[in-house]
Amino acid sequence: MKLQKRLPTLPKKTKRQSSVQSWMPIKDIDQFHMVHQDQFCIAGIRVIPVNIDLMNPRERKGMISILYEVLNGLSGHFQFFCEGRPVDLDGYIAELETMKANTPDPIRKKILQSQIREAAQTAISGEALETLFFILFANKNKTELIEQVKQIAVDLKQRGITGYICDHKELMDMQFVFTHPIQAAYERMPEDTKDYIPPQLMNPERMRKHG
Repeated sequence: MKLQKRLPTLPKKTKRQSSVQSWMPIKDIDQFHMVHQDQFCIAGIRVIPVNIDLMNPRERKGMISILYEVLNGLSGHFQFFCEGRPVDLDGYIAELETMKANTPDPIRKKILQSQIREAAQTAISGEALETLFFILFANKNKTELIEQVKQIAVDLKQRGITGYICDHKELMDMQFVFTHPIQAAYERMPEDTKDYIPPQLMNPERMRKHG
């Protein structure tokens, strides 16, 4: 009788569940700030752009000088972030649909239908973009960060530069455009997100809390 040699049973390796969340730099998004995986808190100010080409030389020089003053006064970690967001053309398309439904002229209906098709294609392709401008600030102390950003927003306003602090929804919308560029071309971030951006950004503790 031939004996078979039994091989020793190797212990099974515990397989760590892989997820996109493990390599995404953002751990959570809370009111007025984001939390990175390295525990840095990030807050942002959205700056409303100004077309300096419409200014006279004196006004243009003054605006540039103000910008230099603001940059020299910034302290700590900060970064300028520009993001292209597709323009929402739903209202424009709906207006064309109404005009098409109310016109009896078949030639005009055909022209309007062509414009509707072209606008829909532009919206889906993401060709119509608006550029969003942000200044992002980082600090491991959340309280200090929020106070710093509030002061900087006031200083910008006093110098004639319009901007406001990004709240929870604005930060989530910024991440939604960055992580979902195709969907952002024809839809906005879902309202019913329950404090997470599907499917990438999700804080397990808050998900359990909110169900």
